[in-house]
Amino acid sequence: MEDNAGGAGGARPQEASAPSRHERRRRETRDRIARTALALFAGRGYDAVTIAEIAQAADVAKQTVVNHFPAKEDLLLAWHRPVEADLIDMIDQLPLSTPLPEFLKQELPRMFAHLPPLPEAPDGEDPRSAADDRLAGVFAIIQNSPTLQDALRLRGARYQEDLAAILSDRVPAHLGPVAARAIAAYILTTVGAMIEEATRLRGAGASPERITATLTDTVGRALDILHTGLGDAARPERPSGNP
Repeated sequence: MEDNAGGAGGARPQEASAPSRHERRRRETRDRIARTALALFAGRGYDAVTIAEIAQAADVAKQTVVNHFPAKEDLLLAWHRPVEADLIDMIDQLPLSTPLPEFLKQELPRMFAHLPPLPEAPDGEDPRSAADDRLAGVFAIIQNSPTLQDALRLRGARYQEDLAAILSDRVPAHLGPVAARAIAAYILTTVGAMIEEATRLRGAGASPERITATLTDTVGRALDILHTGLGDAARPERPSGNP
């Protein structure tokens, strides 16, 4: 996208949406740091690599790395914004008149039809292949680092507290703090299951349409519990005609 900075006088309608040269350079620096960190983590392990080593390999100052990625685990999350964060923002902005269970049943499968996009692949790489390889590399790094797993669990706990606070505000007459935390945990656990299922389906070559349909049909059943309650969901259906 061209930098629309020239031309005296007259309206420049694209100026608000077009990234500035500074912003493009900032994004390029951020992506270079993230790619460098991923390569170092994959080669030596997450715990063995320091921020200073990442900065040196990416040819930037250590403070530049910290400015872009305040926490070390952010370097792995750079490839996509966590789905949980997007979901919490969506629920926070949801009109109070919209039933939450119905919203989740409709929107969550669509969110997982396409896994979050990764930065552009370097020249000569196939973008889809590069994205799949990087995603697989991220999963492997997480599996091999208890320290990183602990950091991500703490992040998940913060997401749960944030969502519980939003739920308490949405229906304060019906939810106390314990119920709000329980429902928030249930929603985020369901999201985790959907991430795993969407990743499995994508790895098996499923189309976005099939991923959406499968999640709507299978994982979507879990969301019915928010509407019907566990008792109704667990009770077997009676044959028609029986009392």
